[in-house]
Amino acid sequence: MSRSLKERFIDRCVKCYQSMDISLLIALVVFLITYALLATEKIDRTLIVIVGSLILLITGILSLSDAINYVNWETVGLLFGMFIIVVVLSDAGFFSYLALVLAKKLKYRPRTIFIVFPLMAGVLAFFINSITVMLFLATLTIGISKLLKIDPVPITVAEVILANTGGASSLIGNPPNVILGTQLGFGFNQFVANNGPIALLTSLSSIGLLYAFNKKSLPTRAPIELETIVKMSPDDAITNKRMLKLGLGALFLAILLLIIQGYLESAYHVPLTVALAALIPAFALLLVGGGDSADIIKRVDYDVLLFFIGLFILVGGLVKTGAVTLFANGLVHLAAGSSIGLLSLVLYGSGAISALVDNVPFALTMSYVIKDLSLVPLSLTTSLLVWTVSLGTNIGGNATPIGASSNVLAYSSLEKHGVLVGWIRWMKIAIPPTVLALVLCNVILYIKYLIGFY
Repeated sequence: MSRSLKERFIDRCVKCYQSMDISLLIALVVFLITYALLATEKIDRTLIVIVGSLILLITGILSLSDAINYVNWETVGLLFGMFIIVVVLSDAGFFSYLALVLAKKLKYRPRTIFIVFPLMAGVLAFFINSITVMLFLATLTIGISKLLKIDPVPITVAEVILANTGGASSLIGNPPNVILGTQLGFGFNQFVANNGPIALLTSLSSIGLLYAFNKKSLPTRAPIELETIVKMSPDDAITNKRMLKLGLGALFLAILLLIIQGYLESAYHVPLTVALAALIPAFALLLVGGGDSADIIKRVDYDVLLFFIGLFILVGGLVKTGAVTLFANGLVHLAAGSSIGLLSLVLYGSGAISALVDNVPFALTMSYVIKDLSLVPLSLTTSLLVWTVSLGTNIGGNATPIGASSNVLAYSSLEKHGVLVGWIRWMKIAIPPTVLALVLCNVILYIKYLIGFY
């Protein structure tokens, strides 16, 4: 950056500070304090964002109608529908059954499991979400690792990395994608077409690097008798065959509706939103669920939905007061007017910040930043910026135990089972594949930019 450009940037910051009104300052302080409290994980995150939202309402920065309008109800509806379907599949034992079948077919060979289980996590995250994947897989992996007398930490971290990376390829795979897609109008097929190939390549490179680093610590054969393997029956994991079939049918229908949603809307003018694509099969599932439906409704994670609603309101305060616009202008100046520089800055910046704080609030903030950046006279389109932020937040969050909700869940599961991890060890395992994946993303995004394929 030249001296004159630095001076111009400083002058602009000074002018922004001089013109900063009290509303902007309050919104910014509330948001930063909320961010800091979320990072500590000492207080329930839903409570934190709800209190922050109430402060914005009490101080008059947002009116009640403002708050309601800033909430993206498409996101809430999509998550609610998918939560219902996932609760049914989880309670029916589908995920445990799938993992046990796979482990048995692999004859519990540690090195093969180390490769296949993380890849399975990536594939499953495409259809459901990385949080749900790690909810069942972390506990199961710890149990299998104890049986095989191997360290569960490397394989669990590998599963988190592949789940987050695989989830980056789908609208419903990770919460940041849900936010970016619903906020900016990008559908299921667009995420698959643009992020899918990149996520596949980075997943393969990540598991290859992880395997190379951990191969020596893994035995080639399972230290258990074949008779023990034969006695293990994955069928015992299935608790409700009827609800399993209904849950799988609902999941298939939801994915199908998400795929054809855009076509139905454009060709036949059917107002099928992404939220309805998930809610229709979910409520159909409840209607035919009989006596199980009441339990399903109770098991939905409403805390997560409230967390998202509060988060939308918090970020809405930044949008209304102009803080997001100031941030977008700062990015443009730091990139020195270069489209490629801005692309790399957004990618690596998203990755670095998502490693330090939960990537959900950051993705929401960036969805508004992208809207402002699309107005800047550079050759970056909204779509390319969406894929850049999506990949940066989802992959960058792998680096630390708090970068994504699935990381926190897996880390907590390990500690609950008496397996001490620590930040240093997690980062030693996760940072090399994360950096490699982000570099690959940068190269591919640069190529997409040059050929105009986005």
